[in-house]
Amino acid sequence: MNICGVLVNCMPGKTLEMSETLSSLDGVEVHHVEEKAHQLIVTVEDTPTTKADEQVLAIHRTPGVVSAGLTYHSFEELDEPELKIA
Repeated sequence: MNICGVLVNCMPGKTLEMSETLSSLDGVEVHHVEEKAHQLIVTVEDTPTTKADEQVLAIHRTPGVVSAGLTYHSFEELDEPELKIA
């Protein structure tokens, strides 16, 4: 599992709009909205159809986003369950 914590700085007056826009991206979850500071705290994780790094780049390219800084990253191999033959 690949998971990233990202601090997103938005253009003034666009924070709530960016929260909705980013929440619609696959694997992106908005955890906190700070309107006065124009910031969002989000996590991004791999999904079966997208990689976390692709979504972080998509956040950077979103009109209304000033910057997106990686604040946390964790990568763990998911153990495959052992198959037992009956």
